[in-house]
Amino acid sequence: MEDSINDSLLYKFLLKETSDAENREILGWVSASEENRAEFRRIHKLFFLSNNQQFQAKLDIDQAWEMVNSKLPHTTRNSKVVSMNFFLKAAASVLVLLTVGIGSLWSWDRFFANRQSAMVTFETPKGEKSRIILADGSLVWLNSETILKYDALHPRNVSVTGEAYFDVKKDKEHPFEVSTASGMKVKVTGTRFNLKTYLDEPGVETTLEEGEVTVENADDSNFAVLKPGQQALYDIQKDQLTVRNVSPEIYSIWKNNELHIINVPFTDLIPRIERWYGVSIHLDSLINRNDRFTMTIKTESLRELLNMMQLTSKFKYEVNGGQIKIHAK
Repeated sequence: MEDSINDSLLYKFLLKETSDAENREILGWVSASEENRAEFRRIHKLFFLSNNQQFQAKLDIDQAWEMVNSKLPHTTRNSKVVSMNFFLKAAASVLVLLTVGIGSLWSWDRFFANRQSAMVTFETPKGEKSRIILADGSLVWLNSETILKYDALHPRNVSVTGEAYFDVKKDKEHPFEVSTASGMKVKVTGTRFNLKTYLDEPGVETTLEEGEVTVENADDSNFAVLKPGQQALYDIQKDQLTVRNVSPEIYSIWKNNELHIINVPFTDLIPRIERWYGVSIHLDSLINRNDRFTMTIKTESLRELLNMMQLTSKFKYEVNGGQIKIHAK
């Protein structure tokens, strides 16, 4: 057993008499090894036997560990967790302490009930994409330069800046809501949709693939109910919402590592290239910014992409590491 701990401290914990510092010591010890967890089970069992607890037969520490662990947010290898407060760090360790019945109620009250929020933030930097699993089981793909935040105490209310594809777990009793910096919100119960809401772009784009979503502005004065194959375009400056029919798979193809560009002007294309390749681009003021491009990028390098663009637009470029300069020709 690693790093022995005083049994009296464990009994003190079970009596709910430990300080925050002692709680952290115990949680760190329990999560350190399986031997420590086995020792805690022994002490836990003795404690309840000695107190003649009728709930003892209901206790299952291992099941509780798996149950709560399944509800914590997990990320794929490429995802970036920017911040996770002590609530989740403690929860990851306290799993073995959670039990059914009276034990679980005490643990929730001890660690969660007094907290107003427990914010979790995920972020993907330039040139990267990731997939995460939210606490409610919903899947979310995050495109480059995207930030997703949610309160672990209210996991079906999230905020997004950037671009994300949602596969929301169905739960009619608990609607899923996505908020954006513009104030526009997307409300669903279970569906698949793509949401693009970058701060440097003039609007918010919501594309529905499956199910049904309600899109509305900050004061609920402008809203639309989307059906599969429809896209809502929200003009932030005009506070105007329009709906059109589209092929939804085109707008979420980025999660399959494909960049699909349809009749996009030079100036709008630049930020997409920067995010996709993780570079910074300086665009010469003499460039014809009205030139438009249609293409699909899969495995092409940045140079290959720029060479393709030169077929329909007159410019030359310089690549210096992550810095790109595009000049009029």
